[in-house]
Amino acid sequence: MNKQGIFDNIAESLARSYDIIYYINAENGNYTRFTSAKIYGDDHVKEDGKNFFSDAQRNAEKIIAPKDIERVKFKLKKESIISALEIKKLYTFDYTLLIDGEPRFARATVSWARDKLHLIIGVEDTVEEIRRENALTNVLSLANEVTRRDELTGIKNKTAFDELAKAIQENINNGLVYLPFALIVCDVSGITQLNENFSSSAGDEQIIAACKLICNIFTHSPVFRIDGDKFAVLLRGIDYENRNALFEDLHEQVVDNIKCKDGPVLAAGMAVFNSDEDNSFTSVFERAENLMYKDKKAIKSGETGKSSIEYINGDVSIPLDRKEKLDRLFNAFSIFAEGTYVYLCDMRYDYSRWSKKAVDLFGLPSEYMVNAAKIWDSHIHPEDVNTYRDGIEAIFSGKTNSHDMQYRARKINGEYDVCTCRGTVMYSPKGIPEYFCGTIRNHSVQGYIDALSGLQNQYGFFEDIEAKILKTEPFKVVMLGLTKFSEINEVYGYHFGNLVLQKYARYLYEAVGNYGTVYRLDGTKFAVMIPNSNYTVENIKSKYSTMCHYFRNEFFIDNELIILDTSAGLLSVDNFNIDPQTVYACLNYAYGESKLRRQGDIVEFGNRINEDKKHRTEVLHVIRSSIMQDFHGFFLLYQPVVDALTEKVIGAEALLRWKNDEYGMVPPDSFIPVLEKDPIFFELGQWILRTALIGAKKLREKYPNFIINVNLSYNQLEKPNFVDMVLETLADADYPPEALCLEITERCRLLDMDLLKNIVVNLRGRGIKIALDDFGTGFSSINIVKSLPFDVIKIDRSLVMKIEENPQDRQLIAAIANMIRSYSTNVCAEGIETAAMRDILLNYEVDCLQGYYYSKPIPIEDFLNKFDA
Repeated sequence: MNKQGIFDNIAESLARSYDIIYYINAENGNYTRFTSAKIYGDDHVKEDGKNFFSDAQRNAEKIIAPKDIERVKFKLKKESIISALEIKKLYTFDYTLLIDGEPRFARATVSWARDKLHLIIGVEDTVEEIRRENALTNVLSLANEVTRRDELTGIKNKTAFDELAKAIQENINNGLVYLPFALIVCDVSGITQLNENFSSSAGDEQIIAACKLICNIFTHSPVFRIDGDKFAVLLRGIDYENRNALFEDLHEQVVDNIKCKDGPVLAAGMAVFNSDEDNSFTSVFERAENLMYKDKKAIKSGETGKSSIEYINGDVSIPLDRKEKLDRLFNAFSIFAEGTYVYLCDMRYDYSRWSKKAVDLFGLPSEYMVNAAKIWDSHIHPEDVNTYRDGIEAIFSGKTNSHDMQYRARKINGEYDVCTCRGTVMYSPKGIPEYFCGTIRNHSVQGYIDALSGLQNQYGFFEDIEAKILKTEPFKVVMLGLTKFSEINEVYGYHFGNLVLQKYARYLYEAVGNYGTVYRLDGTKFAVMIPNSNYTVENIKSKYSTMCHYFRNEFFIDNELIILDTSAGLLSVDNFNIDPQTVYACLNYAYGESKLRRQGDIVEFGNRINEDKKHRTEVLHVIRSSIMQDFHGFFLLYQPVVDALTEKVIGAEALLRWKNDEYGMVPPDSFIPVLEKDPIFFELGQWILRTALIGAKKLREKYPNFIINVNLSYNQLEKPNFVDMVLETLADADYPPEALCLEITERCRLLDMDLLKNIVVNLRGRGIKIALDDFGTGFSSINIVKSLPFDVIKIDRSLVMKIEENPQDRQLIAAIANMIRSYSTNVCAEGIETAAMRDILLNYEVDCLQGYYYSKPIPIEDFLNKFDA
């Protein structure tokens, strides 16, 4: 048999079930129609067409009853069909035809062909089916007690409901402990309109469909038709236990009917009998009815995202054994969910448990929540909430058993984090959905566990700090680190070094115990967070002293004593107008002071209160935030550098300042040393350079040979792109490199000397001058002068301030100046405050002078007005 013959046989076989069959190419719309058209009274007919979708839209105007035209046209759109078939295997809808002016009832059933390239639409006459259903209803009505049965639907009627209500009320009045129950009241929408536009039979069909929907969901509960379009359900036993999930099933089915524009639409409300507060059955009914009307109003306004369930005291009754099982499962899942937030929902009771980290970070009401999906919904970004709701709706309606979605979730501080949520449904042995469990990964943080030490890492550290700040819980935090650890790696190897770090971490973990939390940050740095109530500053310092003794005298690896040098910084946080990065910056500064200036003794960050009763950390937080707010509040002042012989201006040093209305002018020593240790300082340093060059261009218009001096932090020099940044900034400002002098300090000795020398040589090769600032204040100034080529060396003010009365200081200045000149380098003396100091310095090999005698740092406009060219 050829292909055409096979097709005809298939079509004739299908035609026994359907009156019309369409076989449609889903891509281009070409189709074949096979008709055994009892609907039209024709014989078997087979026809081909070019575009089913356009033909369907056109023919609908001709043969579909007016009330159904727009609905049918919508359902027969290609996009509507494909969208519906993504959810259901079969897409079915009923409608009315007008044949010779007479209504005929029909049903269309749509499905994919097996090749997933063609659509099959079968159309059948449903008049006989409707007649059979009506006849069956009549038989049921006769078979049941007439006075207690609803004639149309066959279920119990208002009389039966009233008798039940009376019996329950008698038990309540007599103080009998009645079985727990809940009431659901439903109202079918659109019945009056159907009856007015068509006939009462159309409304009856909708009521029957609604009744079937209710009975199919609440299979173990009596259903009553208590009014024309109103139903009531009494929930007891298993349906009462599963009431929340069943009620959600009803709600989701209604939502689906609304979306598909097919099937009955019911408003519904559910109330639970509370033996402590309810004295009458009527009060429970009225609450359910009020919730139903609330739902009805929501449906009319298009707000179908939530169902009208009553929770007593914001909670739901859940048996103890179910809660214990929930906890066991949650704890098991949490073991394998490192770096994510775990959630677990008992779908029977809509009772969930969430990770405490998520509760703290996002400001959720509790680890245990009723209707957590609704609570979490309020945290989803408005642009992502529909995706979230669609995913949750698909899970709880049974359309899918898992989801994998990404959205933005709002934290307690109002900021949003990008999260990926993955979840799956767990079924009971009977195939009933029992638990919905999954994880939420917050992409603003990484995994929480350090692989080497097993401690929480820096991401967990920052998140815990943020949670403490958001909850306004005072705490103390210590940063500890091993100094000269590279020597251990060089002598013993990296594997041995890892063993040292692991044992160091284990000692901290055991020493802190339950009094705090230990974290490994980066490299050899660790942190300990301690609630305020657990330790005083004195306790912490004493504990640290004990640790240091252990690390220097009792720390053995493979029976070999390893002497460890430790440094530590301490910060007490009891002001919460800050962020975690500010806490880290302050802590890191205190740690650096311990390491560089205090030989490892613990240093407490001076979180002093200023005259306006503002904590230093709060001020630093605002200053730090200004960097990310287009450097708002930052500005530069200029202090002149003059030729020692002529006292003419030859340049100026650009000095950073910050000010705002709330905090006023903040002294630079209060924030620059802390910010210099912060990674964000590189951006600020670039702004300083750019702003200084723009100002210097104005100054060079009056002082042609003017040179601008800009200070650098050694952290800036560490950046691989530092030289490129300087050159690009010069090019953008169209500023001559030879008129720029970059000042570095003796602290640059902390950098690799070869790296530093490469930077200096590279910059000087482009014409940029390099100065060594604060000469004489550090341990290694002379070594740096011997190692690096400088254009200028600036003698620190601390060496100059007493030269008027101290001959030894004058001799020291003379020696330093002669030594510097031996390297063919210019000498600049800072801190000149009097004419006498100037006159003394002119006796030595000093090329230029700087200090308050000539001017304090001033704005550029004042500078131009004050000094002659």
